[in-house]
Amino acid sequence: MERTTRFLLAIGVGLLWLPTSLPSEGASHDFESWPQFRGPDGMSVARDQEIPMDFGPNENELWSTSIPRGNSSPIIWRDHLFLSAYHDDKRIMLAIDRYDGSLIWERSVTAQSPEEFTHRLSGPAESTPCTDGKRVYFYFGNYGLIALNLDGSLAWKKQLSKPRTGMGTGTSPILIGNSLILIRDGTDDPCILSLDSSTGEEIWKRPRLGYTTSHSSPFVWKNKLQTELVIAGASSLVSLNPATGKLLWKIENTNGFPCTTPTGNADRLFFASWSANSSGGRDTLEAHFDDDIKFSEAELADPNLFFRRFDQNRDGVIERHELPPSRARDVFKWLDRNDNQLWETDEFDILLRPSGKGRNIMVTVRPGGTGVINGTEYIAWEWRKHLPYTASPLVSENRVYLVKSLGIITCLNTETGESHFEGMRTGVKGEYFASPVKIGSHILITSSLGILTLIKDSDTFEIAAQNDIGEEIVATPALVDKTLYLRSLERLWAFKKE
Repeated sequence: MERTTRFLLAIGVGLLWLPTSLPSEGASHDFESWPQFRGPDGMSVARDQEIPMDFGPNENELWSTSIPRGNSSPIIWRDHLFLSAYHDDKRIMLAIDRYDGSLIWERSVTAQSPEEFTHRLSGPAESTPCTDGKRVYFYFGNYGLIALNLDGSLAWKKQLSKPRTGMGTGTSPILIGNSLILIRDGTDDPCILSLDSSTGEEIWKRPRLGYTTSHSSPFVWKNKLQTELVIAGASSLVSLNPATGKLLWKIENTNGFPCTTPTGNADRLFFASWSANSSGGRDTLEAHFDDDIKFSEAELADPNLFFRRFDQNRDGVIERHELPPSRARDVFKWLDRNDNQLWETDEFDILLRPSGKGRNIMVTVRPGGTGVINGTEYIAWEWRKHLPYTASPLVSENRVYLVKSLGIITCLNTETGESHFEGMRTGVKGEYFASPVKIGSHILITSSLGILTLIKDSDTFEIAAQNDIGEEIVATPALVDKTLYLRSLERLWAFKKE
């Protein structure tokens, strides 16, 4: 069923209250939720669920609706689906009926100041909200935190300083009991915050001096010894006591610009992350182009030769449209330091230099460590190939999956780090920003091109199905009651087997 209603945009200053309806209790006897980024426990696992192998526009489509633009993932509590969006200087919060896609309520706040983004898919509504069934918590980087009751009324708000990032605010808040946890890297006051979820009052605050940026979200690691709060940052991975913020252990010299979120089971914690700024020279240059674009040794050594290749009109500079579709186009604005809409030789040189400390690596951690645990028995194993840029690792049984740009899939044994398979391809290029999701006996993998691949959850690589939505996708899917909820940049779908 196609819904054509465009949600009304809130106007005015502050919060705009529209007519509301309270959550129905009709589904409480069959209650399931997807309450935060990557679902229950932050693991991206939909237990005992299945979805149709074939889905898309007009195929096993329960409903679809147009929504304001945004990249946040949907979350679900009973019959409410929540997500954030934006329009001009408005930061929008939506509650949608998950059964028919109708709007329950819409609220908005006005941004403190405009944000400028260097990536074409970035925007001010990238952070996924979370809920405890009492309130739903939204985070906008250039506004702060807003807690709404489930009927849409304001519980509390907390304005915060604007982050200094051209890639948007990718981190999402999470809940641990009555505490709301938020990473504030890349601000004038970098820190980790723990707030009382009912009032917004500070419980503890841990400074993050030197943590210039991070798009990773916190993860609650419930291991066989204790519950830990694990957070990635620039060139480090730390574990904290959730109640006090006190450091438990730390791994140094990890990825310099982490966009992935840790995950784990009772025996192991897994963190894998790649970025160009943790590479140097050839690795940094090639990372900005698709695998089928090869560079000679001479081109890698001499920027002038690179320019001759992409400088189509031979004017000594490169315009964005002269570059092939790739990450190079996405970082074009960031490298254009003088804002003249051109790449010049000295700006290209930036691609050849690492912009931060750290290394591209996957680390696997045993419980029980204290202090700096690099090189200790608490590092179970490491892995350095086919690392993900944005898509977080996924653990299923004794397997951990890695999803890399261009649709490159690797599956490792969680205990030993040995490869079940590595470097296998979905056959769909593009970026893979959304994290994979385990759905029953399959793993769902989402390309930014809007093509979703289902592979079997197995020690061997096998594609079960592929479906084309026809629109760009950044957000991680949600799944409740055998229904797949999928967000593109400006549309929301629900798919369920008829």
